[in-house]
Amino acid sequence: MQNLELISVIIPVYNVEKYIRECLDSIVNQTYKNLQIILVDDGSTDNSGKICDEFAKKDSRITVVHQENQGAGAAKNTGLELIEGEYFSIIDSDDYIDLSMYEKMVSLMKQYDSDIVQCLFKQVYVNKIIMRQYSTLKKSCTVLTRQKYLQHFLSDWKFAVFWNKLFRSSLLDNVRFPVGRKIDDEFFTYKLVCNAKRIVNTTEPFYFYRMRKSSVMNNNAKNRLIYDRIDCFVERYEYVSSRFPKLRKTYYNKLSDFLLFYRSQLTDVSEELNALIKKYPYKQPGILIKVFNKFSKKKGTERFEENKNLILFE
Repeated sequence: MQNLELISVIIPVYNVEKYIRECLDSIVNQTYKNLQIILVDDGSTDNSGKICDEFAKKDSRITVVHQENQGAGAAKNTGLELIEGEYFSIIDSDDYIDLSMYEKMVSLMKQYDSDIVQCLFKQVYVNKIIMRQYSTLKKSCTVLTRQKYLQHFLSDWKFAVFWNKLFRSSLLDNVRFPVGRKIDDEFFTYKLVCNAKRIVNTTEPFYFYRMRKSSVMNNNAKNRLIYDRIDCFVERYEYVSSRFPKLRKTYYNKLSDFLLFYRSQLTDVSEELNALIKKYPYKQPGILIKVFNKFSKKKGTERFEENKNLILFE
């Protein structure tokens, strides 16, 4: 039998005792058997950690790491430090995957000599499963250069997430998730794409994404999420446009629209946002200043000028 490349599968775990068994069953029973399964219990206060240990006793491919609660980004980073495989994948612990997912994704990876393969997904509700054709690509299989992929990245959120993808491990190059963010995949995926030469998109829905009732956010939590999104968009603009100058205008226009939209969503303006503005003062003189000035018009905030006080909001 031909030797199969090892796939490292990372599952960050936190208080998902209701769902973790279904997730792990879908991974240990994959038709592709050569897996390194890394479970990172991020200080769960329910039985999630014990369930992980139960699975590890039955399957030698599983490694369990128990750590104090540090957040999802830190848990994923712990897993990334342990990967040994040619490829890697990160699965959310309340979701599950088709039993043939890795077999078919590796096949596509080899067929097209690609660095990333991504699939579609189905949304899982309490009483039903719905196929969502969240894709700007309609062919059953599409091969993309990184520049083309980064264009789709702006209009199709499926391109930004990590959980519907299989990555070549060599793409990592010390890329890690930010710690302490409300969102983290948007800071991570595009950097791997920038390191890739070829990406394959398949319209087969191998991933089952569980739709859980979200709790109501208070204003502080909502603002924190918006700040993180703004930070991500500006960081992504600078990162991508510096590497692919032809995409600068496209990313600038999207950044501008994004800032204007989210400015209207903020319930109050805080020092934290001022600090965020200070983070990106002169890296792209003229362009970011123009964006932030447009951003500032919404509620009569101060204009930011290149040679004046950097404080944009009071």
